[in-house]
Amino acid sequence: MEIRSYYDERAMPVVVKNSEGKETRTIEGYAVVFDKESRVMFDPQKKRFFVEVIKRGAITPEDLKQWDIKALAEHDKSRLLGRSYNGKGSLQLTVDDYGVKYRFEAPNTVEGDNAIELIKRGDIFGSSFAYTTDEGKNIIYKKRSDGSLLREVIKLDRMYDVSVVTDPAYFGTDVCVRSLDGYFEETPQNEVWIKDVEELRSLIN
Repeated sequence: MEIRSYYDERAMPVVVKNSEGKETRTIEGYAVVFDKESRVMFDPQKKRFFVEVIKRGAITPEDLKQWDIKALAEHDKSRLLGRSYNGKGSLQLTVDDYGVKYRFEAPNTVEGDNAIELIKRGDIFGSSFAYTTDEGKNIIYKKRSDGSLLREVIKLDRMYDVSVVTDPAYFGTDVCVRSLDGYFEETPQNEVWIKDVEELRSLIN
């Protein structure tokens, strides 16, 4: 299972206001953003850096009608906020040109109340999703002009959850396991890559 997070303005979770401008208990955001390049990530199995894009069409409305997808806080199954089972339930998921949008009414539970309060305060400002895909069938690698690798995800096999998260970074679950320098004779020289690699190293400390 892989996890990806977003924190751009449209993806971030918000508490929806009604027509009178009053806040409701409805939370919405984008769990997936299509055709947006990730930060630099690291594949510890193949020992390489890459940038990833979830391609438009990787998730379809038909897919969402076949999957059991939970809305969670911090990808924690014990912190359930909503659920879509075969397209029905308290979690609404839609696909548009921008990505996969989620919408749910926060439950009258401690987790629901916490989610509303923390989103309103700006402490939670990221959206994330967990998925699996077949590396052999659904992934295309391309080498870019700056020598970096682009990983294009053209199809998801399954999405497991959408989550509101405190620390979105669009990093993979296996990013920065230990000692990146040991895997490479040279680190990337592109300034943007160097900055992201340094941030990856900082996650160890």
